[in-house]
This record gives sequence, structure tokens and C-alpha cells, in this order.
Amino acid sequence: MSQLIVILGVTGVQGSSVADTYLQTTGWRIRGVTRDPTSDSAKEWAAKGVEIVKGDLDDVDSLKQAFVGADIIFGVTDFWTVFQDPESQKKKKPSQDLVEYCYDVELRQGKNIADAATTVPGLSRYIFSSMAHAGTSSNGKFAQVYHMNSKADAARYAQSLPALAGKFSQVQAPIYFQLPWQWGLPTTPKKAVDGTWRMAGVGPGDKGIPFGHVRKDLGPCVKSVAEAEPNVNLFAVGQYVSWSDYLRIFCETQSLEYGGYDELSYDRFCELLPGGLGHEFAHNVLFALEFGYEGIDPAVIRPEELGLKMTSFREYCQETDFSVLKGAE
Repeated sequence: MSQLIVILGVTGVQGSSVADTYLQTTGWRIRGVTRDPTSDSAKEWAAKGVEIVKGDLDDVDSLKQAFVGADIIFGVTDFWTVFQDPESQKKKKPSQDLVEYCYDVELRQGKNIADAATTVPGLSRYIFSSMAHAGTSSNGKFAQVYHMNSKADAARYAQSLPALAGKFSQVQAPIYFQLPWQWGLPTTPKKAVDGTWRMAGVGPGDKGIPFGHVRKDLGPCVKSVAEAEPNVNLFAVGQYVSWSDYLRIFCETQSLEYGGYDELSYDRFCELLPGGLGHEFAHNVLFALEFGYEGIDPAVIRPEELGLKMTSFREYCQETDFSVLKGAE
């Protein structure tokens, strides 16, 4: 008899990767949970054989219904969807920064997922997409990296629930390979007047930053965690790449001339990305450079410990279409 994995955010980057992996795994049925089952992306997954159901992270009852019969649940929350929602500006308290409000929402949603998971009697594993707590791991130096701390606090909550004892594990995603250019951040490689390509970012250009091909590699990581003993905390890092090497590899694979990296101060980065976005991204990177992105949990393991081969940044560049980025030169 086939087993059932329920995947939250099946139309997103992480959920899609998990769905791809289990579509290639015999003996498994897939139920994808999304807020809008009528969306084109949801219909595409349905056409592949995924059962699509409606679920809302703010509605525990809808999650309980979506989780019925699950053997494995993959839970993921999205700070940035809340951040980009115009309604968030209206809903936050006048005294709150938007990123602080997003922390509250994401933590509540993470708790909702865990609470709903406790109602599944035959559940084998609840795997949550978490991050390190930047405040705790840095002894308070980076106490307000809200998109990290919200996930870490949700993971702590799940670990505290007796009904999830012996069933809970975590996967920590690294910084996405595409993030520096896909959002139009200051880190986007750009063609300079002299014809070379340059990029600007926060932090020195020669220190490794934890990146990964999340869309391709997270699914196999989740599957390996599901097959391991519980209480695993896997840091699914693909490769540590410095800003200078990031640009150099990009240029080499795209036959472009390398120019160099320009370091921006934290204050300048926040000026370029106001509203809390610059703060979150800059402190995210600075925390990783100083304290390690995966935090201080001694139980954290790396992909090689589970026999996983991760995609390198060079491989990612070789298989990625950068025509939109290069067309903006």
C-alpha cells in the first residue's frame, strides 16, 4: 500500500523540489497544499498526478483536513510573501516595523502547522523548513534577523509538543543561488561602462557565503531526512561561494568579462533597500559570515553525512538561462 506525503507550499521553490523528488519515488502518493488550487501552477502539479487541496496557514482547521492520513508532512512558511502583501502594512501595529509584523505572522503560521500535525495519529515524520536563530547564535549581536528567528522559534515550538516527540526533524535551506540577482538586489551583477561586469554587496568579497540550488536539491535532502532517524537538523548547503567568486564564476560560464566586487556598508545597503528588506538581507549575510548560517545546534549535520551530492554554483550557472539578466546590460 502506498504512503502519503503532504507538502505545504507545493507551488513554491521548496515545495516543488520535494514534490519532484517524491514523484520519482515509488510507493508514494503526494498531496500538495496551496491557498489557491485554481492557480495555473497548482493545475500543473495536478496534471502530474499530485492531489491538490486547499489549505491556509492561518486556518488550523484547513491544515488538519489537509493532513488527514499523512505519513510525512513537509512544512514551510514564507516570510517574504507576508512582507510583499500590501495588506500587511494595514494590519501591522503602528509601532511595528513591517519585518517585525512579518515575524509575528510567520511564527504563528509555523505554530499552526505544528499544532495541526499533532492531530495525525499515523504520522511518521514532520519535517519543517527552518533556519538558525540568529539572535541566540550570535549572543544577541544579530538579534533582529526576523525571517530567521521566526522559523527557528517555530521549530522550537514543534520540538516542545509531546505529540511530535520522535517525529520531528528540520531542514535548513541555504541562501538561494538565484537570490542575489533574481530580486533585483544591489548584488545583481551589472555591466559597467568599461564593458566589465561588477556586483556590490554587504560584507567582504573573499569570504564564503552558504549558497545552494534549493529548487533542485532540497527535495532529495528532505527525502534523506525522512528516511533517517528523527530529530535530524540538516543544513542543506550546496557550496560556500564568496561574492568575488560568485561574480567570477558567473562571468566565466556566461563568457563575460569579470570586473570586480564593491563592498557596501550596512547603512548604504539599507538605503538602497528600504523598509526592512536591506536590513534583513544584510544582517542575514553578516551573521552567516561571522557566526555560521546554521547556528549553534550541535545536532546540525551537512548533506555529505547523508550521502547527498549537492549542485555547485558553476553547475547552476551552466544550466541556468541568464538572458533576462544579460539583456538588461
